[in-house]
Amino acid sequence: MEVEIKAKANNKIISYIRKRMGIPEILIQRDIYYDHPCKDYAESDEAVRVRYENDEVFITYKGPKIDRTTKTREEIEFQVPDGENAESFLERLGFIKKIEVVKERRLYHYEGMEICLDDVKGLGKFIEIEKQGEPDVERPKVLELAKEMGLKELITLSYMEMLMESSGSP
Repeated sequence: MEVEIKAKANNKIISYIRKRMGIPEILIQRDIYYDHPCKDYAESDEAVRVRYENDEVFITYKGPKIDRTTKTREEIEFQVPDGENAESFLERLGFIKKIEVVKERRLYHYEGMEICLDDVKGLGKFIEIEKQGEPDVERPKVLELAKEMGLKELITLSYMEMLMESSGSP
């Protein structure tokens, strides 16, 4: 399970991260999200994507969120050797390309958590705090760091959902 929170990033938060978290790993991520041929992922709150990350490619399934405060959900991800073949495979199974999300991610590691400072094309800058593990154990740790950073308005929508909302797509 992945426990995740997200908020808009402002200069104060960016400064806090840069002072306390060390040198980040810089990732360029391009995510292609798919619709399922037989069910509505918007209704079931699931997602399937192909992620291009620097020179690597991953297929990810995200299950429904199980918490209203955070974006806690099951996540299954595995690396594949060829993104074009992964996309073709999904399309042959009937999956339909829905939307593409492109971002520059500055990834920091802090006390077993991933702190991501994201600059998302078409949306702006966000911070995500992520921790893998048992939700009841990890959620308090993630929320405590968010409080320490001064994050107030948490966002439970994914970047895909926010981009679709801003473009007026269903």
